[in-house]
Amino acid sequence: MPGEELHEVGADGARRAKEWLEATTRVKASWTNTDPKWSRRMTFKWPTGKQTPFSLDLGGLLCGGEFDNDIFMAECKKYASASDQGTHYLAYLAKCYVILSQQETAADHFMWITWCPFNVTDWDKLLTEEWLRKAILRHAPDIFGEVPPGEVESLIDNDVVRLTAERLWMIVLSDKQEQLVITREHRSLIQRHDVLEGIR
Repeated sequence: MPGEELHEVGADGARRAKEWLEATTRVKASWTNTDPKWSRRMTFKWPTGKQTPFSLDLGGLLCGGEFDNDIFMAECKKYASASDQGTHYLAYLAKCYVILSQQETAADHFMWITWCPFNVTDWDKLLTEEWLRKAILRHAPDIFGEVPPGEVESLIDNDVVRLTAERLWMIVLSDKQEQLVITREHRSLIQRHDVLEGIR
């Protein structure tokens, strides 16, 4: 897929994921990494290696229940097929590890939002510490610099690995599922009620 077309699909996926999250009525505020006001708060640097900073697609605040006022960040993949999503997912996990290793309070939840399942034979492992370690080892040069392979394991912060795994989400959407949410009209009634009750 040409670069420009790929960028458009990515932007469309982020927009649609944002709309779906807001339609759950559990999102107080959300923004994309193209929002100039928020993009700098969603941009991070690799500790070593790559000089180009990275950011995730979405960020925001959840509301209600146990997630009230929790910060979330999300990466969105509007793929029609599994394609190379597994490779991108490993890079995403490495980024989540880097974010929390630099700032533990940067995000309470990391969401991978996709329209196509991937790595299905390992589906039950994708949110585990095991898979995080695999991602960290794959991207070790960007995280730890030029280190002999045998020394990488000793540099991994086990507490950050555990913390990151606890904060991972996997959300699989579909075109029809996007429509099966509360309507905007009903959502506005809920939001109005919450404002009047001082909830929001």
